[in-house]
Amino acid sequence: MSEDILCYRFPNQEIVRENGRFNEVDPAQNKIKGFVISDFYKKKKFVFEALQEFKKRPLHLKQEIPTSISKAAYMDYASMVLRIMPTLNIQKIVLSRIKSTAFASEKAWLLFDTLCSTYPNAFIYMVSSESFGTWIGASPETLLEAHGDNGFTMALAGTKEIQAKTEWKEKEYAEQRFVSEYITNTLKELQVDIVEVKGPYTSPAGNIEHLRSDISFDLQKKEATDIAEALHPTPAVCGVPKKESINLIETVELNDQGHDRSLYCGYIGFVSEKKTKLYVNLRCCQLTKNKAHIYVGGGYTMDSNPEKEWEETERKSETLSRIFDLL
Repeated sequence: MSEDILCYRFPNQEIVRENGRFNEVDPAQNKIKGFVISDFYKKKKFVFEALQEFKKRPLHLKQEIPTSISKAAYMDYASMVLRIMPTLNIQKIVLSRIKSTAFASEKAWLLFDTLCSTYPNAFIYMVSSESFGTWIGASPETLLEAHGDNGFTMALAGTKEIQAKTEWKEKEYAEQRFVSEYITNTLKELQVDIVEVKGPYTSPAGNIEHLRSDISFDLQKKEATDIAEALHPTPAVCGVPKKESINLIETVELNDQGHDRSLYCGYIGFVSEKKTKLYVNLRCCQLTKNKAHIYVGGGYTMDSNPEKEWEETERKSETLSRIFDLL
């Protein structure tokens, strides 16, 4: 069995490269330490075990090709979701898809290094394992950061193109409000004291920008991973209300389309006694032989237009695809 690969870089820090093994653990297990990956549906969780000094190893490329759908099919599903939302009292839901494109898999190492230099303020990673294949990402969204008793998270939602220079609309503000209210309400239910909420304000991420609020709180001796599990998945990648949104996503994406989000929209990062940094796994792709499968999603409210949401997913895919063109 060949070794697994872990490479990552927190914003404006040094790159970490390790060989070892991703061990699957009970998804309900929160008392973990080290580099961790959880999937969207909370059915899989992996913790990395470093084994020896780093050397470049062959990548683990899955044989199975992730399911991508045409624009016409996406529009049909989006229209169906908009019809169903009121019957389930869903106020917001995130519908995702996969955009597959040609990519020389031997350039994966160069892609990781280029993402690090291009996006200094993002969390960059490359992981490769027989368990889940090879994934690369550049996430702008913190799920949870903890240092001592000081906790931090962000509400990131609403998207527009930077070059368009347009004003934010009520639809984007509503999306962002859903996420902010969900996070603050969840923290209150956990009896965590919120110290400060800053925002919403405009936050750039590559070629697009989002509405963002920063939320600081007092951990009060609680396990950082317990709070992360309570927050995940937030409405930024799921919907409101949470349970109904997950059920509809599972029906439409997983059951109808055969599209498994897998690690996309899960969380990823490092947990230790002194400091924890976990990110939402966005702006990511899975590599198979000579293909890159980019995972993207759009937030739907009753004011959403499927054509515009499709265009938004196209812009989000450019975080990675425009780097492909530079390699």
